Parts: sequence; structure tokens; C-alpha cells
Amino acid sequence: MKKLLISFALLLLPVVAFADGMSNRAEWRFSKSDKYKPKAAYLETGLYPTVDGIKEATLSFRHKGKLLKPTVNEKGYPSADSKKGDYWLLEVPTGGLESGTVVDIFLPFTGNEGERNNFVLEYRDGKKWIEVAQALSTTSLKHPLRLWKSFRLSRAIPEGKNLAIRLRQLDDKTITSAIACPSPHGQKPQVVIYDNKIPQDTLRMLFLGNSYTYYHTYPAIFKEIAWREGHFADCNIFISGGYTMKAHLANPHSMEQVDKGGYDYVMLQDQSILPTLNGTADDAGSAEQMTKMIKRVRKSSPDAKVSLEITWGRKFGNNNFGKYAKYIEKYPQFYSSYDAMQQRLMDVMTAEAEQNNAMLTPVGYAWQIVMHEREDINLYHKDNHHQSYAGSYLAAAVAYLTVYKQPFGNNAANCKLSPEIAAYLRSVAERVVLKGEKWGEK
Repeated sequence: MKKLLISFALLLLPVVAFADGMSNRAEWRFSKSDKYKPKAAYLETGLYPTVDGIKEATLSFRHKGKLLKPTVNEKGYPSADSKKGDYWLLEVPTGGLESGTVVDIFLPFTGNEGERNNFVLEYRDGKKWIEVAQALSTTSLKHPLRLWKSFRLSRAIPEGKNLAIRLRQLDDKTITSAIACPSPHGQKPQVVIYDNKIPQDTLRMLFLGNSYTYYHTYPAIFKEIAWREGHFADCNIFISGGYTMKAHLANPHSMEQVDKGGYDYVMLQDQSILPTLNGTADDAGSAEQMTKMIKRVRKSSPDAKVSLEITWGRKFGNNNFGKYAKYIEKYPQFYSSYDAMQQRLMDVMTAEAEQNNAMLTPVGYAWQIVMHEREDINLYHKDNHHQSYAGSYLAAAVAYLTVYKQPFGNNAANCKLSPEIAAYLRSVAERVVLKGEKWGEK
């Protein structure tokens, strides 16, 4: 993939936007460069062709309305000393939008470490700015606030004018604000432009997970798929790499999202290895922690349906175990192959769901079918355990059917996949969720 080096001295940090039938999408993707750190960042480009060519969206920081050079903070995020009224500006070329068009924005950001700082999210309506939401940053640079909102344009945006969205500081004191863009795989600002239809219904949802959730932000794909099918999913999220349910329960920022309550669905994704140890001499208590989490969810959202995700096995069963590598030789029956690990995950998570009277999001079942039927579709990232974009799309399709329980329509969202691959992945999701199919069973 071609990479373009962009110096922060240029101030504008561009990204490519594209159209997929109904949706325009802009995603800001950055990773730190060992050679140039911290004065530069890589920008991946050439990913998202529009119907009429390549368009660049931009992210910049404005002090008193003028461009101000950002730096890079300790987490690798574009960062700037900010005063009241200063703002991060996201501008997306659209080719013109009708009044009532729905815009979805996913915006991770931080303020000062150890403090909660006040911001407001706004979009430009002609010459004035319209408030979308006010938000308090978290107290942690490690765990940005992920402000995820959808809004309707009050008036049309003419052709040649950009969609402009800003995150403006409300605090009187000087703070250090940052937009979270640490990698190409998650934690990045995203803007998706839908159409102006009225959805059939609205569900409030919470996704709680780890890197298997934030790689390619599969809940955002879920939300786009749901919109194309006529539903509005009002989503909230808390994600952190390697997180277990125990880690979520101990994290006040995670529990703040849970305790907001009022959710219709809560989608829980556990760490990808520890559940395989359930019932062994090395059982880390993941089942008990899952039960505690479900009780916590039901306390604040008593009517919520809770669904536990069956994740996927490592591509080779025993690759990329890191600190858990000692278990590979101890329990070879679980990790001798992809299928062995997948079967163990399916057995364990099914038992946990039954024990807690919870639903299952059977991503692993769909994953196994694709692994055996379509070797040309790589569901894995290059590390062979995180998911590729196709893997995230498959997870989103399975989650959609788990929640809405109806086949996909004729105008389903392909997102960033080819129509053929997206249609196949949706068909596998339907076979698993709606028909109960399992690999090897006829």
C-alpha cells in the first residue's frame, strides 16, 4: 500500500473520502514513524476512490480561527495547547448534500490527563455553527472519549462546499487537547454520510470489547449496515486492547458507559484467549467475570438484551499468544489448529451464554465457514489473529442479524468491500444466524 509522508509543518492532515452508493466516508488514519518521530506522521492514501475520483478531507487545529501547528503527544496523537474557543476542524468534500441528510461522526479525543474538560461538537450551517452535543473528556490519555453522534443537516450544503464539523473547547483554562489517531486500525476519527430517510426504529446499544472490536471499528460498520436496512442504531462504545471483562469492571471510564443505562442491547466481547482456559487448572475466572459484568449491565439496563460474542481462533491455532504462550504446549488440544481453537471458543462461550441467560453473537461460526469455503477472502490482519476489514465486516453482519433477526434487503451496504465479497459474507452470516448452520453439518 502506498504511503505518503506528511509533515506537521503543513498543518493540514488530509485523508481520502469516498462514496459507496449512498454513503460518503472519511477516515483519518495515522501511525507514528520511527524515523521521523515525533515531527511527522504517515498518512495512508489511495484507499477510497469516490464515484467521480479521489477527494481529500482534512483535519486541522484552529486558534482564534487561524491555523495553529499541532505536535504529537506521548500517545502519538495530533495534539495542541488549546484555549477557550479553539477547535479541531474536520472538513469533508461531499459534492453537495440535501437538507435532512444524516451525518454520523465517530470522534475519539482527549483533554488534560487527570482532568475532565468541556467540549462541544458542532457543524457549520451556512455562516453559523449548530450544536450537536456537549461532552466531557475522560481523565485518561490511554482511554480517549469516543464521541459518537448522528445528526441531520438543517439545510442543504451546496456543491463545492465542504461539510465542516468542529470540536470546540468550552473550558476557560489552557488545556492540551488531542485527536486520537494512533494507528490505521482503530481509534481514528470517522465521518459517514448517509441519506435523509426516516428509519423504522431506534435502538440504543453499547459495544464493550478490545482490539477485536476496534480493528476497523466494526460497530461503525454495524451501524452503517443497519441504516441501509432501515434502522437507526444509537451506539456507544468502550474499547481497549487486550481487555478482559475483569479489566472493564475495574476501569471507571468503561463502567461509566455501562452505568449510563437505558440500553436495548449490550454486546460483550471478551479477551480472545482466556476463555479457552475455562475449567482448566489455569482458569483465570473469565466466566465469573463475565457473569459479574452481565449483572452490572442488567442493574442499569434491566430491559437490555445482552449478547456474548464468539470470537475467532488464531489463523494457525497457536500464533501470536504473547504472554499466554505457555499454555500452547500445556493444552495442545485447544490450539493445535484454527479449527481446534475455534471449537473451544464456541463451546466455552455457548456455555457462558446459557449460564447467564444471554444471547450469542456467533461470529466464530461464520468465520469458520468462510475459512473453509473461501480461501481467497483473508479475514485476518497480517498478524494472523486480528481481523482484516473483511473480518470486521463479517462480524458486523453477524451482529446485525443477531439484533434485527431479518434477512438483508436488496440495497445492503457493501461499505469498503467489493459487492461480490460483501454479498457472500452477508450470505454466510444469514446461514449461521437465521438458519443455524455450522461448518461440517448439513
